[in-house]
Order: sequence, then structure tokens, then C-alpha cells
Amino acid sequence: MTGRIFAPIFLILAALSLAGCGGGGGGGQPATGDVAVVFTDGPTDRFQRILVSMSSMSLIGPGGHVSLYDGPDITFDLLDMSEWGDLAFNTKVLAGQYNKIRMEVSQIQLVDMTAEPAETVTITNMPAGGKIDLNPRGPFEVSPDYTTVIKLDMDAKRSFQVVATGNGKLQFRPIVFVEIFQGEIFLPDRLVRVFGTVEAGSIGGADTTGDSTDDSFRLCGLTFIAQTDGPVVGDPADCVRVYADGAPSVFDATGAEVDFSAVTADANMTAVGFLVDTDDAGAILGLNSVVLELGDRQPDVAGGWATIQGVVTTDPVGCTTGTGQCFDFDPDETDPAETVRMQSGTRVFRADSVELGQSDVSTGDGASIDAVPGATDLQAALVVLSNDAASGAVTGVLDGIDTANDGVTVRLNVSTD
Repeated sequence: MTGRIFAPIFLILAALSLAGCGGGGGGGQPATGDVAVVFTDGPTDRFQRILVSMSSMSLIGPGGHVSLYDGPDITFDLLDMSEWGDLAFNTKVLAGQYNKIRMEVSQIQLVDMTAEPAETVTITNMPAGGKIDLNPRGPFEVSPDYTTVIKLDMDAKRSFQVVATGNGKLQFRPIVFVEIFQGEIFLPDRLVRVFGTVEAGSIGGADTTGDSTDDSFRLCGLTFIAQTDGPVVGDPADCVRVYADGAPSVFDATGAEVDFSAVTADANMTAVGFLVDTDDAGAILGLNSVVLELGDRQPDVAGGWATIQGVVTTDPVGCTTGTGQCFDFDPDETDPAETVRMQSGTRVFRADSVELGQSDVSTGDGASIDAVPGATDLQAALVVLSNDAASGAVTGVLDGIDTANDGVTVRLNVSTD
């Protein structure tokens, strides 16, 4: 099966349906299918952290509810995923037809770190008791024959505009987009991060010098990167097959560029790339990697990999010491500007997954940088630039819809502003 279902959802919490569904999710069907949940988000320039605490997530179908997660709150930073997606968790559920996804959110904290002192707004009294019902455009099947990927894109810039009401309370109206992928390629327009441990005995191709056609390995014990609190979600045995046959850039725990032979059993790693199907029976998904980052993810510990959001403040030039291209970068948290060092293998992407060159980084760009903070600079493995709305968005009046000269492409004719 190679199709995908796309369903944008404009969701106002105050208008959420409260209709309950009982039952045990599928009427006793013995077959099960894998469901993976990926969170992503659009950037916002007001808040530096949006901490969402979720208590449960379920699928709802004719047979009732089937749980994807139900337990102690897990809290994740929505803005840590502003330029890419994070694989949050995977679980097996009864195979069958479903038509709704329900999240239950217990609280949201919005942190403005540019204020003096930093301000935190906590929202706990939410409409509908925090139940967020997402209705894809039509039902979808969970099958034992393939993995179903649910992408939840919460548009922070438009969703979390907090407005003071007459009685001083705060409200918000989230806009959530749902995409359900079932096929060979998932999320083609978004890089996905996966963190875990390289499974012993799973590495293929590392011993073949000069031939990378079969380079791959399993990454297991997966951890939700953007999660800040709560229990580990998912089974430690769940794995993603990481394919390195596309010559990804590889970096060690210090941020220095190395080759694929540095990938060893039991090493912690962040793999960044594009989700794909896999024929590995021991893996839930595959990942065509573009960057491999060996080492722990410890943004608060010297030497650990961190994802840092901010603004580029100078164009890249040759570094004054050492090799590579350097530019100044001002993190959102109002820290002093830092120097970012791009090595020869440092990859540059736009947030919609279009790969760019290092020379495309320029003053004023918003960016998320994967780097190891060093004594004098940030050793960058990956730079992801925010999409430039001026270059990619067209606004105006839709005059008509027709077919382009190739006879296939649907063309929208717009009178621009």
C-alpha cells in the first residue's frame, strides 16, 4: 500500500465534541498493527518553550477506544520540534478501521525567556477537560501488513496566541494538522529525529571499505527527544532500521566529523533523516539518514548534543581559527551570540526538507542547530533554516483551478495581493 491520507484540522477546543465511545477497541480482532506517532510544530517568535503535558492518546473507531498511551503525564517541549519531527512513541493496536484520534492534555506552560525576569503562563483549566479530538478526512485502516504513521503538527504561532480576557484569565485556540501515512515513504516534507542505542549485531557494511551500499543498523531503546518529564514511552525492544547507504555525515560525541566505521554496538546516537518503510522484521520503520550524531543528548551537560534555536547574525566566513565556515548565532534565550562552526560535512536544510548549501545560510535567518557546545564555538552537524514565508507563500484570490500543460498537475490560478 503506497497511498497517504492528508487531513488538516482547524481545531477550536471550545467546540470540541464530548461524545464518548465505550468498549475495548475493535471487538476482539486478534490481528494487530504498528502505529507510530510523530509530533512536529511550526515556529513562534513570542515564546521560547511551550511545554505540553499529555496524559493519554487513543484511536477511536466503531468498536470504541484503543489506547496508544495511557499513564502518568508525559511533558514535551513543542518548540523543540519547530523545524523537524520527533518520533514520540510506537505501539501495537488491534487491526481495523478508525476515524478519530483523541489526545488528553492536562496542562500547558508557555515560557517567555526574553522577559526580565522570564515569564511562565500555566494553563490548566482548559475547555472540554483538555480533550482534543482530531478527525481525519475519512476513516483509516490499521493493518498488520504495514506501519501506520500519525503526524500531529501543532501550529504554535497561530494556536498559542494567549489573549487576556476581561476577567484576567487566558485562553488559547490550537490549530492542529493531522496526516496519516501508510506506505513506503512517510513525512517526505519533514526531517525526523530518532534517538536510541545501536543494537549489537545489527550493523551491516561497516567492514567494507569504500562500499556504502549496505551500510545500516538498528537503533533501539528509542527515546522521545523533545520530552522533558514523565516516564519513558515505548518498548525498549522497538527499533528503527537506519539506512546509511546515502552517505550521511557522521559526527562523534565531541562534534568532530568521522566516518561510518565509528558506528559501534551499544553506542548512543541521534539519527536524522526521512522515515521510510523497511523489510526488517525487527524494526517498526526505516530511516534514510542524512546525519548521524554519536553520543548522548544532554543539552544541559557540557559535551552533550543539543538542539539550539535562534537567529543567524552574520553571513558565514572562513573561521579565524581551525577549518570550516563560521557564523555568529544568537539563541532565542537571549544568551550572548555564539560562533557556529560548519565542518565540511555539516548539512544545511530548510524546514520543509529541501537541502541547501552552507553558503545559503545568511544574516537574519531563523535556524535550529544540532551541535555540541564547545569551549569557544558550537560544532554543528546540522543547520535547519526556518521556511522563508516571503519566498514560499502566495496570498491573494483564487480565480480558478485547471490542469497544467502536462495534463496531470492541478494548477491554482491566484490573483496575488
